[in-house]
Amino acid sequence: MSTLFLFSAISAFFLAVFALCAGGAYLLVWTLGRERYAAHRIQKRPRPAQVTREIFWSVVSILILSSLLTITWLTAEAGWSLGYFDVGQYGWTYLAASVAIMAVVHDTYYYWAHRFMHHPKVFRHVHKLHHTFTNPTPFASYAFHPLEAVVEVAWYAPLAFVLPVHPYAVAAYIVVLTVLNVISHLGYEFYSPGVARWFITSTHHNMHHARSKGHFMLYFNLWDRWMGTNMPEYEAAMQRKEDDTVPLRYHGAHE
Repeated sequence: MSTLFLFSAISAFFLAVFALCAGGAYLLVWTLGRERYAAHRIQKRPRPAQVTREIFWSVVSILILSSLLTITWLTAEAGWSLGYFDVGQYGWTYLAASVAIMAVVHDTYYYWAHRFMHHPKVFRHVHKLHHTFTNPTPFASYAFHPLEAVVEVAWYAPLAFVLPVHPYAVAAYIVVLTVLNVISHLGYEFYSPGVARWFITSTHHNMHHARSKGHFMLYFNLWDRWMGTNMPEYEAAMQRKEDDTVPLRYHGAHE
């Protein structure tokens, strides 16, 4: 297939997943569930203009991510990487396992890349745009500066040369990544404190957006715990939400 067709197909799939996940969450929770889920709201609702900017920058980032994924597909076709196209070559069990491996690798990479992007000399050039959304909605899931979009996907290029990955696994991972990204940017908290100890919640990432420090993980609340970058009041905020069932607030939230 032509490079343009391949890029278009990958972009269309990525954008469709984003539209369904982010748009669906916004419709069901933010719009239809506005009153029903009011007790789960973390901060006040952002201005409509912010949502428009979130969608714009997310679309830009997805096109950049799709470009880099297109390049890795082409390297596999040329036989330069370990990417493969016949599921039977390794089987469905391995294909599922490769999705889990990508999640673990990406999670670790993201922690350190995210901390790097918060270095004062890097932040204003790369990561600051994402943090202009101090009170994010699901549409902020991929609202990155173009340079950050490159950083976000840079982990996959070297992995493709050491781990056999099928396009189906990449597609499945895009779905997993988008769903969990939408949850962390949801702006409403539905998880229990027990889940919060091990996995990233909406509160965890919302606090990061509001304060621009700490809470650097993507999926699992492990490196933040190991490196002491969890905010001290995070678990207390989650417990308060569980006990009181009232709108979740924390010191530093934008009211």
